[in-house]
Amino acid sequence: MKKLINVILLSLGTVGFFSFSVAQSSSELTFEIIAAGTGEQAKPGQRATLHYIGKLEDGSVFDSSRDRGEPFSFTLGAGQVIQGWEQGVLGMQIGEIRTLNIPPELGYGERGAGGSIPPNARLIFEVELLSLDNPPKLEHASVLEFKDAQQKGQLIIDIRRPEEWAETGILEGAQTITAFTESGALHPDFQRKFFPLIEDENTPVYLYCRTGNRTGTLGNALVNQVGLRNVTHLKPGIVGWKKDGLITVPYKSD
Repeated sequence: MKKLINVILLSLGTVGFFSFSVAQSSSELTFEIIAAGTGEQAKPGQRATLHYIGKLEDGSVFDSSRDRGEPFSFTLGAGQVIQGWEQGVLGMQIGEIRTLNIPPELGYGERGAGGSIPPNARLIFEVELLSLDNPPKLEHASVLEFKDAQQKGQLIIDIRRPEEWAETGILEGAQTITAFTESGALHPDFQRKFFPLIEDENTPVYLYCRTGNRTGTLGNALVNQVGLRNVTHLKPGIVGWKKDGLITVPYKSD
């Protein structure tokens, strides 16, 4: 789960250093190709996996995936990273290394980022494109498909609130972790209870709520923002489950 938490913290971007080759520009961004790549070029909608080093103009390193030994992945065009990354990674080939010179307007602007990136900072990133693939997506399961996952002992999580569990019962074997408050905000206990159940980004996760609306929202966030690659939700929710005559068990509070 350390990797997943890093993904959340990095989801607004970082990466760069080196020099050589022909400088090119995109809007106010400038970049240099340090080493040529091969194969297809990165385009919107693809999931890019990269190693990076991020520096300020004075040469001080503020972040490095290489030091952690964990590449960073994001989906091009999904708004998961700063604009300097969106523009700078676009068109890269696998194996290519670029130095991105990102102006504040395409980075963190006047606000900066934490204590490591000051306001109005120009960012220098060295990025190496390791791979391209199609990003994962939230899967929609029917009642029968969800029943099969239950019988196989998959991780199933009921994200509703306690009064809902008491009213309808829950699926046998399901974990009960409330995801949203009544106002629609993320429940303060959700991350603390959820992430210890996830071994890595490929852990299969099955979610259900009342009618599938909340799990649709949460599932898409877990896939697109957190980076989980194997998330499925019960599209008709527990309403559809009970409508098809399948049983639930009484909820017992801790």
